[in-house]
Amino acid sequence: MQISWLGLSSFEITTKTTNGEVVLVTDPYDNQTGLRFPRTIEGNVVMITHDEMDANNIEAVTGSPYIIRTPGEFEVRGVFVFGIPAPLKREQKKGISIENILYRIESEGIHLAHLGAIDRELTDEELKRLQNIDILMVPVGGGGVLSPSDAAEVIRQIEPRVIIPMTHSIPNLKAKYESVDAFCKAMGTCRREHMNKFKITRKDLPEEDMLIVTLER
Repeated sequence: MQISWLGLSSFEITTKTTNGEVVLVTDPYDNQTGLRFPRTIEGNVVMITHDEMDANNIEAVTGSPYIIRTPGEFEVRGVFVFGIPAPLKREQKKGISIENILYRIESEGIHLAHLGAIDRELTDEELKRLQNIDILMVPVGGGGVLSPSDAAEVIRQIEPRVIIPMTHSIPNLKAKYESVDAFCKAMGTCRREHMNKFKITRKDLPEEDMLIVTLER
């Protein structure tokens, strides 16, 4: 499996199944965010966690992908995707319910979770559906999503083997977020590796210490 970060909460996940190679893309964003979404991304599946311009630019992904933007259970070419409803705290305060969807993805014997734009700790029901997560994609930048310290708490709830921070400060982004360094400081112990793409197999997952993988866009 190979995971590339495209910026914000957008990833390109390439996995191999008995049906061949499958490419999943999460949260393609609009260029109004200040970042230019890559023109060459072709996907088999697109998953949308929240219906805002930093995550809902479906047209940016070529290849007639299967679109997932609602809670439920899905199987696409041998990849299992589970959408879990998780309303945002910031919208509940305004009396508006904007849905955020957490995704659990299972392929190659690896369990991944993508937390979308979550801005609070997880409920018992959400945690029950996110058991035994190997790789966690989690927002860490504050400014509408989890702050560095809140992200650290959610990670303690889930206890993944690998953490991939997302929705944090990078050049050209119009929205203001905190840095990955601030998140690492909040984590305390921070075994961290930088890379362009994260290639992983089930047997290579860390057994003991959690690994933080910071991906370059």
